Parts: sequence; structure tokens; C-alpha cells
Amino acid sequence: MGRFVWSVLALVLVLVTWVAPQASAQALMTTETLDLTPVRDPRDGSHGLRAELDIAAPISIVWAVLADCDTAPQHVPGMKSCKVLEQDRAGLWDIREHRVKLPWFPLVLRNVVRSDYEPLTRLRYQKARPDGQRLDGEWRLTPINGGAATHIVYVGYLTGVLPIPELILRAYVRDGIEAVRTESLSRARLLTRPSLP
Repeated sequence: MGRFVWSVLALVLVLVTWVAPQASAQALMTTETLDLTPVRDPRDGSHGLRAELDIAAPISIVWAVLADCDTAPQHVPGMKSCKVLEQDRAGLWDIREHRVKLPWFPLVLRNVVRSDYEPLTRLRYQKARPDGQRLDGEWRLTPINGGAATHIVYVGYLTGVLPIPELILRAYVRDGIEAVRTESLSRARLLTRPSLP
């Protein structure tokens, strides 16, 4: 049971950056409900989830939200800390420790994840210390609307543990993706806000 909880936490920490959006439908550039599609990796049959959405923020802002460890606890509900343990001098990968407190679990839990970066294009993640479980995925970003907005494709997999109720998994993934959108929109609005003379 402990392994199950640990793996749920790992998925939550890696996949999510939360907070429900409060912007208008026009600003969100998408429907009210984010569609999550079940997918299966043909290589090993792993089950995963896929999402596709547009965000009315430049790709540089969306990328900054995805890659920012320092401010993650400010917009990730339950995240107590995000700490970079190791990193490439060129900024092409890092290993991070997340500590999170979920409302339904009494302890603060720890997860260690390796992220590989193709700046402004793709962020891939996986468990930093493989233990027979599969926890990996990626965010792919493409500029749209002349660079004023970003198209995102997200795919994530989790296998090798007890089955996670689909409704719980979908809720956490959806909340995480929505929070990336919300934080990106918030940062974009700050950049476009006129400065006072």
C-alpha cells in the first residue's frame, strides 16, 4: 500500500501544477472542460493520459512555468518545496526533489524526478531512480497565432503499481494542466499590463 501511495504522489508531483482557472473562455482559447484521452504505449502496453490545449500566452512564458522550480510551491497546491539536486551546466537536464502534502494523506511525501529539456519545445520527465515502476511523460510546446499563444500536447504514463482509480488520476492530471494554463495566463497579463508613468 505504501508503494501505491508513493507512486500516486510521484504522478501528482510530476504532472501537476494546480489551481482552477478563473479567466474568460476567450482568454483560455479552449472549451470549459479539458479533454483527457486514455492512451496506451504500443511498446509495453502502459496506460497513460493525453491532453491537447491552447494557451493565450507566448511559448516563453509557458515554458518558464513548466521549468520553474523556485515558484512552484506558490501555485502548486500541496507542494511544500521544490529543490534542484543536480543540473546540467548547459541547462539541458536536472534532478529535482519535490515535497508535497496531499489533503487525503497525513504525511509530507518526497519524490525525485529527472527532467530533460529541449528549450521552448519539449520537457520530458521520468523517475530519477528507476525501481521497476514506470513514471514518465512529456510536454510538447508549439507557438501559434504568430507567437502570441502556445499549443500544448501532454502525455504521461504510470505503471507497475496497484491500479489507481481512473477518476482520481484524471482529476489530478486535469488540475495540473489547468494550473499550468492559469499561471501562464497570469504571467502573460502581467507582461502586457501598461506601466504607470
